[in-house]
Amino acid sequence: MKNRELLALAFNSLRHRSIRSWLAILGIVIGVASIISFMSISYGMSDQIKSQLSGLGANIITITSGGMSSQRMGMGPPMMEGFGGSSSTTKEAKITFSEADSLRSVTGVDKLDARVQSRATVSYNNRNSSLSVIGTEASAFPDSTGIKIMLGRGLEASDRYSAVLGFTVANTTFSKGAVEDILSKQIRINGVSFRVVGILNQSGATFSGPDNLIFIPQRTAKSLFDQEESVSSIVVVALQGSNPDTVAAALAKKLRELHGVSETNQDFQVTTATTMQSAISSMSSTLGIFLGAIASISLLVGGIGVANAMFTSVLEQTKYIGILKSIGTKSNDVMKLFLFEASLVGLVGGVLGVILSFFGSSLLGGFGLPSKITPDLILLGMGFSILIGAVSGVVPARNAASVAPVEALRYE
Repeated sequence: MKNRELLALAFNSLRHRSIRSWLAILGIVIGVASIISFMSISYGMSDQIKSQLSGLGANIITITSGGMSSQRMGMGPPMMEGFGGSSSTTKEAKITFSEADSLRSVTGVDKLDARVQSRATVSYNNRNSSLSVIGTEASAFPDSTGIKIMLGRGLEASDRYSAVLGFTVANTTFSKGAVEDILSKQIRINGVSFRVVGILNQSGATFSGPDNLIFIPQRTAKSLFDQEESVSSIVVVALQGSNPDTVAAALAKKLRELHGVSETNQDFQVTTATTMQSAISSMSSTLGIFLGAIASISLLVGGIGVANAMFTSVLEQTKYIGILKSIGTKSNDVMKLFLFEASLVGLVGGVLGVILSFFGSSLLGGFGLPSKITPDLILLGMGFSILIGAVSGVVPARNAASVAPVEALRYE
Protein backbone atom coordinates (compact mmCIF):
# COMPACT_ATOMS: atom_id res chain seq x y z
CA MET A 1 0.00 0.00 0.00
CA LYS A 2 1.36 3.42 -0.96
CA ASN A 3 2.24 6.03 1.66
CA ARG A 4 -0.31 8.43 0.15
CA GLU A 5 -3.09 5.89 0.67
CA LEU A 6 -1.91 5.14 4.22
CA LEU A 7 -1.90 8.89 4.99
CA ALA A 8 -5.46 9.23 3.66
CA LEU A 9 -6.59 6.28 5.83
CA ALA A 10 -4.88 7.82 8.88
CA PHE A 11 -6.59 11.16 8.29
CA ASN A 12 -9.96 9.46 7.84
CA SER A 13 -9.44 7.52 11.09
CA LEU A 14 -8.72 10.75 13.00
CA ARG A 15 -11.75 12.46 11.46
CA HIS A 16 -14.07 9.71 12.72
CA ARG A 17 -12.62 9.89 16.23
CA SER A 18 -12.94 13.64 16.56
CA ILE A 19 -13.44 14.10 20.33
CA ARG A 20 -10.58 11.84 21.45
CA SER A 21 -8.33 13.11 18.67
CA TRP A 22 -8.89 16.74 19.61
CA LEU A 23 -8.21 16.01 23.27
CA ALA A 24 -4.89 14.43 22.28
CA ILE A 25 -4.16 17.39 19.98
CA LEU A 26 -4.98 19.86 22.78
CA GLY A 27 -2.11 18.53 24.89
CA ILE A 28 0.31 19.08 22.00
CA VAL A 29 -1.11 22.58 21.34
CA ILE A 30 -0.52 23.67 24.95
CA GLY A 31 2.98 22.18 24.97
CA VAL A 32 4.09 23.81 21.71
CA ALA A 33 2.59 27.19 22.64
CA SER A 34 4.36 27.05 26.03
CA ILE A 35 7.76 26.24 24.53
CA ILE A 36 7.60 28.97 21.88
CA SER A 37 6.15 31.61 24.23
CA PHE A 38 8.65 30.94 27.03
CA MET A 39 11.68 30.81 24.76
CA SER A 40 10.51 33.96 22.97
CA ILE A 41 11.05 35.78 26.30
CA SER A 42 14.80 35.06 26.20
CA TYR A 43 14.97 36.15 22.54
CA GLY A 44 13.07 39.35 23.32
CA MET A 45 15.17 40.16 26.38
CA SER A 46 18.39 39.60 24.43
CA ASP A 47 17.29 41.94 21.63
CA GLN A 48 16.08 44.59 24.07
CA ILE A 49 19.30 44.63 26.08
CA LYS A 50 21.49 44.62 22.97
CA SER A 51 19.59 47.61 21.57
CA GLN A 52 20.03 49.41 24.88
CA LEU A 53 23.75 48.66 24.89
CA SER A 54 24.14 49.90 21.32
CA GLY A 55 22.34 53.07 22.37
CA LEU A 56 25.00 53.68 25.03
CA GLY A 57 27.73 53.82 22.41
CA ALA A 58 29.87 51.07 20.90
CA ASN A 59 33.04 53.16 21.33
CA ILE A 60 32.64 53.58 25.10
CA ILE A 61 34.97 51.71 27.48
CA THR A 62 34.41 51.62 31.23
CA ILE A 63 36.97 50.92 33.93
CA THR A 64 36.04 50.13 37.54
CA SER A 65 38.09 49.04 40.52
CA GLY A 66 37.61 45.64 42.13
CA GLY A 67 35.44 42.75 40.96
CA MET A 68 32.00 44.14 41.76
CA SER A 69 32.39 47.89 41.30
CA SER A 70 30.82 47.86 37.87
CA GLN A 71 27.48 47.69 39.62
CA ARG A 72 28.02 51.28 40.71
CA MET A 73 29.26 52.80 37.49
CA GLY A 74 25.84 53.71 36.08
CA MET A 75 26.59 52.27 32.64
CA GLY A 76 24.95 48.85 32.86
CA PRO A 77 25.19 45.50 34.61
CA PRO A 78 28.48 44.18 35.99
CA MET A 79 30.40 41.84 33.76
CA MET A 80 31.24 38.28 34.72
CA GLU A 81 34.93 38.84 34.15
CA GLY A 82 37.39 41.64 33.48
CA PHE A 83 38.99 42.30 30.13
CA GLY A 84 41.94 39.93 29.98
CA GLY A 85 41.59 39.15 33.68
CA SER A 86 40.17 36.58 36.02
CA SER A 87 36.47 36.13 36.74
CA SER A 88 37.30 35.41 40.38
CA THR A 89 38.78 38.88 40.97
CA THR A 90 37.39 40.30 44.20
CA LYS A 91 40.27 42.40 45.52
CA GLU A 92 39.24 46.04 45.98
CA ALA A 93 42.06 48.37 44.88
CA LYS A 94 41.28 52.02 44.25
CA ILE A 95 42.08 53.84 41.03
CA THR A 96 43.42 57.31 41.70
CA PHE A 97 42.92 60.49 39.69
CA SER A 98 46.65 60.57 38.88
CA GLU A 99 46.40 57.05 37.44
CA ALA A 100 43.40 58.14 35.41
CA ASP A 101 45.47 61.02 34.01
CA SER A 102 48.17 58.53 32.99
CA LEU A 103 45.62 56.63 30.91
CA ARG A 104 44.87 59.69 28.78
CA SER A 105 48.07 59.13 26.78
CA VAL A 106 47.14 55.57 25.75
CA THR A 107 46.84 55.21 21.98
CA GLY A 108 43.22 55.29 20.79
CA VAL A 109 41.86 57.35 23.68
CA ASP A 110 39.78 60.31 22.47
CA LYS A 111 38.24 61.48 25.73
CA LEU A 112 38.53 60.26 29.30
CA ASP A 113 36.01 60.91 32.05
CA ALA A 114 37.27 60.23 35.60
CA ARG A 115 34.01 60.08 37.54
CA VAL A 116 32.97 60.54 41.13
CA GLN A 117 29.68 58.88 41.99
CA SER A 118 27.53 58.66 45.10
CA ARG A 119 23.96 58.30 46.25
CA ALA A 120 22.51 61.60 47.38
CA THR A 121 19.28 63.18 48.58
CA VAL A 122 17.92 65.40 45.82
CA SER A 123 15.17 67.97 46.50
CA TYR A 124 12.96 69.98 44.17
CA ASN A 125 9.62 71.70 44.87
CA ASN A 126 9.37 70.11 48.34
CA ARG A 127 9.88 66.65 46.82
CA ASN A 128 12.81 64.53 47.98
CA SER A 129 14.31 61.52 46.25
CA SER A 130 17.43 59.37 46.71
CA LEU A 131 19.30 59.34 43.37
CA SER A 132 22.70 58.49 41.96
CA VAL A 133 24.72 61.62 41.24
CA ILE A 134 27.82 61.54 39.03
CA GLY A 135 30.61 64.07 39.02
CA THR A 136 31.81 64.17 35.41
CA GLU A 137 34.45 66.04 33.43
CA ALA A 138 32.95 68.77 31.26
CA SER A 139 35.44 68.09 28.44
CA ALA A 140 34.15 64.51 28.07
CA PHE A 141 30.46 65.14 28.76
CA PRO A 142 28.05 64.18 27.20
CA ASP A 143 30.11 61.91 24.89
CA SER A 144 30.98 59.69 27.84
CA THR A 145 27.29 58.98 28.47
CA GLY A 146 26.59 58.08 24.84
CA ILE A 147 23.41 60.21 25.06
CA LYS A 148 22.82 63.59 23.45
CA ILE A 149 21.34 66.66 25.13
CA MET A 150 17.59 66.98 24.56
CA LEU A 151 17.03 70.39 26.16
CA GLY A 152 19.41 73.07 27.35
CA ARG A 153 23.15 72.42 27.23
CA GLY A 154 25.80 70.14 28.62
CA LEU A 155 28.24 70.88 31.41
CA GLU A 156 30.99 73.42 30.67
CA ALA A 157 34.45 73.95 32.16
CA SER A 158 33.33 77.12 33.94
CA ASP A 159 30.36 75.40 35.62
CA ARG A 160 30.53 74.76 39.34
CA TYR A 161 26.99 74.32 40.62
CA SER A 162 25.25 73.23 37.43
CA ALA A 163 23.42 69.93 36.82
CA VAL A 164 22.23 67.89 33.84
CA LEU A 165 19.33 65.52 34.49
CA GLY A 166 18.68 62.11 32.98
CA PHE A 167 15.42 61.74 31.04
CA THR A 168 13.54 59.80 33.73
CA VAL A 169 14.69 62.12 36.52
CA ALA A 170 13.41 65.15 34.63
CA ASN A 171 10.17 63.59 33.37
CA THR A 172 9.08 61.32 36.19
CA THR A 173 10.93 61.93 39.44
CA PHE A 174 10.38 65.67 39.72
CA SER A 175 8.41 67.09 36.80
CA LYS A 176 4.63 67.44 37.27
CA GLY A 177 4.03 69.22 33.98
CA ALA A 178 6.11 69.88 30.88
CA VAL A 179 9.72 68.76 31.15
CA GLU A 180 10.83 72.28 30.23
CA ASP A 181 9.49 73.51 33.57
CA ILE A 182 12.48 72.16 35.51
CA LEU A 183 15.06 73.66 33.11
CA SER A 184 16.97 76.59 34.68
CA LYS A 185 15.36 75.81 38.04
CA GLN A 186 17.24 75.14 41.28
CA ILE A 187 17.53 71.67 42.80
CA ARG A 188 19.31 70.77 46.03
CA ILE A 189 21.77 67.86 46.24
CA ASN A 190 22.64 66.97 49.83
CA GLY A 191 21.47 70.45 50.76
CA VAL A 192 23.60 72.27 48.14
CA SER A 193 21.83 74.25 45.40
CA PHE A 194 22.43 73.40 41.72
CA ARG A 195 20.90 74.98 38.62
CA VAL A 196 19.51 72.58 36.00
CA VAL A 197 21.19 73.54 32.72
CA GLY A 198 20.29 70.55 30.57
CA ILE A 199 18.22 67.37 30.16
CA LEU A 200 19.45 64.25 28.35
CA ASN A 201 17.61 62.36 25.66
CA GLN A 202 16.01 59.07 26.65
CA SER A 203 18.39 56.11 26.42
CA GLY A 204 15.78 53.41 27.06
CA ALA A 205 18.15 51.56 29.39
CA THR A 206 16.33 49.78 32.22
CA PHE A 207 19.35 48.91 34.35
CA SER A 208 20.61 52.04 36.12
CA GLY A 209 21.32 53.81 32.85
CA PRO A 210 21.78 57.54 32.24
CA ASP A 211 17.99 58.09 32.37
CA ASN A 212 18.07 57.73 36.16
CA LEU A 213 21.19 59.80 36.86
CA ILE A 214 22.11 63.40 37.64
CA PHE A 215 25.41 64.78 36.32
CA ILE A 216 27.35 67.59 38.02
CA PRO A 217 30.91 68.96 37.56
CA GLN A 218 33.62 66.59 38.81
CA ARG A 219 35.44 69.15 40.97
CA THR A 220 32.21 69.99 42.79
CA ALA A 221 31.41 66.31 43.33
CA LYS A 222 34.85 65.73 44.87
CA SER A 223 34.15 68.13 47.70
CA LEU A 224 30.43 67.35 47.94
CA PHE A 225 31.08 63.62 48.43
CA ASP A 226 34.49 64.04 50.13
CA GLN A 227 36.24 61.96 47.46
CA GLU A 228 39.42 63.78 46.52
CA GLU A 229 41.79 60.88 45.87
CA SER A 230 40.10 57.97 44.06
CA VAL A 231 37.69 57.75 41.16
CA SER A 232 34.43 55.79 41.23
CA SER A 233 34.82 54.78 37.59
CA ILE A 234 36.55 55.85 34.41
CA VAL A 235 34.69 56.15 31.12
CA VAL A 236 36.84 56.29 27.99
CA VAL A 237 35.60 57.34 24.56
CA ALA A 238 37.67 55.58 21.90
CA LEU A 239 38.83 57.51 18.84
CA GLN A 240 36.58 57.26 15.80
CA GLY A 241 37.82 54.45 13.57
CA SER A 242 39.78 52.69 16.32
CA ASN A 243 38.90 49.24 17.67
CA PRO A 244 37.44 49.70 21.18
CA ASP A 245 38.57 46.21 22.21
CA THR A 246 42.16 47.00 21.18
CA VAL A 247 42.04 50.29 23.10
CA ALA A 248 40.57 48.44 26.11
CA ALA A 249 43.43 45.93 26.03
CA ALA A 250 45.98 48.79 25.98
CA LEU A 251 44.23 50.53 28.89
CA ALA A 252 44.19 47.29 30.89
CA LYS A 253 47.91 46.75 30.23
CA LYS A 254 48.76 50.31 31.29
CA LEU A 255 46.71 50.09 34.48
CA ARG A 256 48.24 46.72 35.39
CA GLU A 257 51.66 48.35 35.12
CA LEU A 258 50.55 51.21 37.37
CA HIS A 259 49.13 48.77 39.93
CA GLY A 260 51.97 46.29 39.64
CA VAL A 261 49.66 43.31 39.03
CA SER A 262 49.45 40.56 36.42
CA GLU A 263 46.52 39.52 34.22
CA THR A 264 45.56 36.69 36.58
CA ASN A 265 45.16 38.90 39.66
CA GLN A 266 44.27 42.30 38.22
CA ASP A 267 42.25 44.41 40.67
CA PHE A 268 40.06 46.28 38.19
CA GLN A 269 37.67 45.62 35.32
CA VAL A 270 37.72 47.00 31.78
CA THR A 271 34.47 46.58 29.89
CA THR A 272 33.44 47.26 26.29
CA ALA A 273 30.13 46.88 24.47
CA THR A 274 31.49 43.66 22.91
CA THR A 275 32.24 42.00 26.24
CA MET A 276 28.91 43.12 27.67
CA GLN A 277 26.98 41.76 24.68
CA SER A 278 28.88 38.47 24.89
CA ALA A 279 27.93 38.03 28.54
CA ILE A 280 24.32 39.07 27.85
CA SER A 281 24.05 36.55 25.00
CA SER A 282 25.39 33.79 27.23
CA MET A 283 22.91 34.62 29.99
CA SER A 284 19.93 34.85 27.61
CA SER A 285 20.85 31.53 26.00
CA THR A 286 20.93 29.89 29.42
CA LEU A 287 17.59 31.49 30.27
CA GLY A 288 16.11 30.22 26.99
CA ILE A 289 17.27 26.66 27.67
CA PHE A 290 15.87 26.81 31.21
CA LEU A 291 12.48 28.16 30.14
CA GLY A 292 12.35 25.75 27.19
CA ALA A 293 13.06 22.81 29.50
CA ILE A 294 10.20 23.82 31.80
CA ALA A 295 7.80 24.22 28.87
CA SER A 296 8.91 20.87 27.40
CA ILE A 297 7.34 19.11 30.37
CA SER A 298 3.89 20.12 29.18
CA LEU A 299 4.71 18.84 25.68
CA LEU A 300 5.85 15.50 27.12
CA VAL A 301 2.58 15.27 29.03
CA GLY A 302 0.82 15.94 25.71
CA GLY A 303 2.84 13.09 24.20
CA ILE A 304 1.56 10.76 26.90
CA GLY A 305 -1.95 11.82 25.93
CA VAL A 306 -1.23 10.97 22.28
CA ALA A 307 0.16 7.55 23.28
CA ASN A 308 -2.93 6.85 25.38
CA ALA A 309 -5.22 7.83 22.49
CA MET A 310 -3.27 5.62 20.08
CA PHE A 311 -3.39 2.59 22.40
CA THR A 312 -7.15 3.05 22.63
CA SER A 313 -7.34 3.42 18.85
CA VAL A 314 -5.50 0.12 18.34
CA LEU A 315 -7.90 -1.67 20.68
CA GLU A 316 -10.95 -0.16 19.00
CA GLN A 317 -9.69 -0.98 15.50
CA THR A 318 -8.47 -4.52 16.19
CA LYS A 319 -11.09 -6.03 13.91
CA TYR A 320 -10.33 -3.41 11.26
CA ILE A 321 -6.65 -4.38 11.47
CA GLY A 322 -7.65 -8.03 10.96
CA ILE A 323 -9.60 -7.10 7.85
CA LEU A 324 -6.66 -5.13 6.45
CA LYS A 325 -4.30 -8.04 7.02
CA SER A 326 -6.74 -10.58 5.59
CA ILE A 327 -6.84 -8.69 2.29
CA GLY A 328 -3.06 -8.70 2.05
CA THR A 329 -1.95 -5.55 3.89
CA LYS A 330 1.56 -6.07 5.23
CA SER A 331 2.40 -5.66 8.94
CA ASN A 332 4.82 -2.87 7.98
CA ASP A 333 1.98 -0.97 6.28
CA VAL A 334 -0.27 -1.39 9.34
CA MET A 335 2.53 0.00 11.51
CA LYS A 336 2.97 2.97 9.12
CA LEU A 337 -0.77 3.65 9.24
CA PHE A 338 -0.78 4.17 13.00
CA LEU A 339 2.52 6.09 12.92
CA PHE A 340 1.04 8.44 10.33
CA GLU A 341 -2.02 8.88 12.53
CA ALA A 342 0.11 9.79 15.57
CA SER A 343 2.29 12.13 13.47
CA LEU A 344 -0.85 13.88 12.15
CA VAL A 345 -1.89 14.53 15.73
CA GLY A 346 1.53 16.10 16.35
CA LEU A 347 1.39 18.13 13.12
CA VAL A 348 -2.07 19.59 13.75
CA GLY A 349 -1.17 20.25 17.38
CA GLY A 350 2.04 21.97 16.29
CA VAL A 351 0.29 24.27 13.80
CA LEU A 352 -2.36 25.29 16.32
CA GLY A 353 0.30 25.64 19.02
CA VAL A 354 2.29 28.07 16.86
CA ILE A 355 -0.85 30.17 16.26
CA LEU A 356 -1.61 30.17 19.99
CA SER A 357 1.98 31.18 20.80
CA PHE A 358 1.52 34.48 18.93
CA PHE A 359 -1.40 35.31 21.22
CA GLY A 360 0.72 34.26 24.20
CA SER A 361 3.56 36.50 23.04
CA SER A 362 1.18 39.46 22.75
CA LEU A 363 -0.13 38.74 26.24
CA LEU A 364 3.41 38.68 27.66
CA GLY A 365 4.09 42.01 25.94
CA GLY A 366 1.04 43.44 27.69
CA PHE A 367 2.63 42.56 31.03
CA GLY A 368 5.86 44.31 30.04
CA LEU A 369 7.82 41.15 29.19
CA PRO A 370 9.74 41.46 25.91
CA SER A 371 9.19 38.55 23.55
CA LYS A 372 10.23 37.75 20.00
CA ILE A 373 9.02 34.76 17.96
CA THR A 374 11.56 33.83 15.28
CA PRO A 375 11.34 31.34 12.38
CA ASP A 376 13.72 28.97 14.15
CA LEU A 377 11.44 28.94 17.20
CA ILE A 378 8.48 28.07 14.97
CA LEU A 379 10.45 25.28 13.28
CA LEU A 380 11.59 24.02 16.68
CA GLY A 381 8.03 23.89 17.98
CA MET A 382 6.70 22.20 14.85
CA GLY A 383 9.52 19.67 14.68
CA PHE A 384 9.25 18.83 18.36
CA SER A 385 5.47 18.34 18.14
CA ILE A 386 5.71 15.99 15.14
CA LEU A 387 8.55 14.08 16.80
CA ILE A 388 6.60 13.70 20.06
CA GLY A 389 3.54 12.51 18.11
CA ALA A 390 5.54 9.97 16.10
CA VAL A 391 7.44 8.64 19.14
CA SER A 392 4.21 8.38 21.13
CA GLY A 393 2.73 6.26 18.34
CA VAL A 394 5.65 3.83 17.96
CA VAL A 395 4.58 1.27 20.60
CA PRO A 396 0.85 1.35 19.70
CA ALA A 397 1.79 1.00 16.00
CA ARG A 398 4.02 -2.00 16.74
CA ASN A 399 1.19 -3.58 18.76
CA ALA A 400 -1.17 -3.05 15.84
CA ALA A 401 1.30 -4.59 13.39
CA SER A 402 1.80 -7.67 15.58
CA VAL A 403 -1.92 -8.53 15.78
CA ALA A 404 -2.63 -11.93 14.17
CA PRO A 405 -5.34 -11.66 11.44
CA VAL A 406 -7.39 -14.60 12.75
CA GLU A 407 -7.40 -13.32 16.34
CA ALA A 408 -8.20 -9.82 15.14
CA LEU A 409 -11.23 -10.98 13.15
CA ARG A 410 -12.59 -12.78 16.22
CA TYR A 411 -12.18 -9.68 18.40
CA GLU A 412 -15.45 -8.13 19.57
